[in-house]
Amino acid sequence: MDSTKKIKLTYFWPFGNIPERYLCSTLRQFAEAGADGVVLSPEEFRSMMASPGEILRWRTMLAEAGLVFRDAHAPYGPLQDLCCPLPDLFPHMVRMHEHCLHLCEEFGVESCTIHVGRPTEFCRDSTILHENLLRALEKLLPVAEECRCVICIENIWDPNNTAGMLLDAIDRFKSPWLGVCWDSGHAQLSRSDTPDVPDQCCRASFRNNGFPDGPDEWSDTGDYLRRLLPHVVTCHLHSNDRVRDRHWLPTDPRGLTDWKAEMPLLLSAPRLKQLQNEASVSAQNPFTVAEHVRSLQAVAALG
Repeated sequence: MDSTKKIKLTYFWPFGNIPERYLCSTLRQFAEAGADGVVLSPEEFRSMMASPGEILRWRTMLAEAGLVFRDAHAPYGPLQDLCCPLPDLFPHMVRMHEHCLHLCEEFGVESCTIHVGRPTEFCRDSTILHENLLRALEKLLPVAEECRCVICIENIWDPNNTAGMLLDAIDRFKSPWLGVCWDSGHAQLSRSDTPDVPDQCCRASFRNNGFPDGPDEWSDTGDYLRRLLPHVVTCHLHSNDRVRDRHWLPTDPRGLTDWKAEMPLLLSAPRLKQLQNEASVSAQNPFTVAEHVRSLQAVAALG
């Protein structure tokens, strides 16, 4: 990576769950904590697609707080992901993501994470799901170019979104408008030293989808990050216990990520635009806006 390149920091927050009267003050809290960018999340996309007036409302609120939307995450779910397995809904999925990319253009957002998708009750055949992903990208990449927004596909923990599957899609298109969202928490769940318990995310997914011994490609032995590194444009940083997708703060003492090893490598990615804190605040996982900001600053400094 160019040593003069400035990597930005950005923050995911569940703005859609905040009562209207507190939303502006929450945005100001981010600015007061030292942030200048937040994530355009699925809830904001949905509200803007439902009502164009929401675009104006968010323009105003961000400007008043001194913030921008710096990164984006498109709506996701079994029938909203790129591998959407129902033929009659596939065109609707594509149009939804086209709209999301145009909204990214509206706010000057240069990268949007869109889930590849996972095996579900609608389809468990990884070959079919991967073919659907390729069909979706073929239709969406020209829109991404038009909107100057890179589509970032994300490592999760299922058979159809391993490093190998993401790289196959990237190699097919060789497009500057296609990249990777590196999710540190999902990588932790895909390590070979994850506990062998029934509810461990990665082991359960592979076993439920016909791979009784777990993946052939664990994220440590397969060395996901080094393989994906040339294509990493954005990232989701959060931590967990290697059992469930906890979305703890990166610096949560319960987390098992070795940030001192991961951050220097991640920051060497030649296409990297920003680091995103994707920790999820909740009643079970409470933290303040200031703690959210400080946690990402702390791990970024390790790079």
